[in-house]
Amino acid sequence: MLPTPHQPPIAPAARSRDYVLALIAVFAAMTLRYLLNPLLGQQGPYLILCLAIVVAAFYGGFGPAVFATLLSAAIGTYFFMGDRYRLEVIFEPQNISRTVLFLAIGLSIGAIGGRLRASRHALADSVRQLRASNRAKDNAMATLGHEIRNPLSALHSAQEVLRRAPEDPKRVVWASELIGRQVLQMTRMADDLLDLSAVMRGELRLVGQPVDLRQVVEQALEQSSALIAKKGHRLHTDLGTEPVDVVGDATRLVQVFANLLNNAAKYTDPGGELTLHIHNALASPARSVTVTIGDNGIGMQPGAIDELFEPFVQAPGAASNAEGGLGLGLAIVRKIVEHHGGEVSAHSAGLGQGSTVTVTLPLAAASAGPSHDAAA
Repeated sequence: MLPTPHQPPIAPAARSRDYVLALIAVFAAMTLRYLLNPLLGQQGPYLILCLAIVVAAFYGGFGPAVFATLLSAAIGTYFFMGDRYRLEVIFEPQNISRTVLFLAIGLSIGAIGGRLRASRHALADSVRQLRASNRAKDNAMATLGHEIRNPLSALHSAQEVLRRAPEDPKRVVWASELIGRQVLQMTRMADDLLDLSAVMRGELRLVGQPVDLRQVVEQALEQSSALIAKKGHRLHTDLGTEPVDVVGDATRLVQVFANLLNNAAKYTDPGGELTLHIHNALASPARSVTVTIGDNGIGMQPGAIDELFEPFVQAPGAASNAEGGLGLGLAIVRKIVEHHGGEVSAHSAGLGQGSTVTVTLPLAAASAGPSHDAAA
């Protein structure tokens, strides 16, 4: 007999429908067998009832098929096996053998049907993933072209200014600063692409050593301070007073929190409120530390949060934001955090309601550190 196949979780309502369908199939097969009884007599009491098991297995999987098997066995034994008022007929050796054989066949059909059903679900999931990947590829190409075109246009403008007024000091300074900003923007995009490529190929190198997470966050704050000051935001921090040791790659962790702080600053209107808090859950069984970064910025639709950490997915206001990028930052953040044994999540009450991003990492005593070869 085949083992019970693994099937994906199914909603209770759908599961109930599967059992109802199995019941209908059994009674339909019983009706057909009853109509054919004058022709078949006591021959093949279970033959037509096997059709009900096949239908139940195909549409409902293993569970409904077992249900149909047991119900069909009871019906076939009672109605179509000799005189139903004489139990000794039912317990004759040949009838017992037929019943056991029918049960074995029914369970085998159920197992095979369950596997086929699971395969259909897996195939459907694969098709959906391939379609999503295809859409992501198209979006990535469109995003990449758009984001590269913007700095190239600016560089072309600077080149025209330098060509037309090479002796004008003010215009030369303006063009030089513009070129510097755009080159820096393109460098960041190239770095993001290289980081994502390394993560996807499992080539991201992480150096695991004990680090104080407060120092990591302070370095991230230093990197983000210029943008926060430029936007005129008010930043409220609570880093605690005690060291918070984790095992990780300090450089990559700084990259994580600097990226999250930059996002909070970019997608919050000037003069906004930003918060950063470290919660040390040393007393909890999980022995973890949680860092929350919040803002009162543009927020996002709750349904869009699940896709936020996918590559090339941008925040709703990214297209009109001068500080926008390729939409790779949060995808890289998630991968780095996961390779440190942690997790990252986001929450927003809706558009215009701000956002909160939470990063949870295991404390040093409970951490084995990041993998040196981070697998994608």
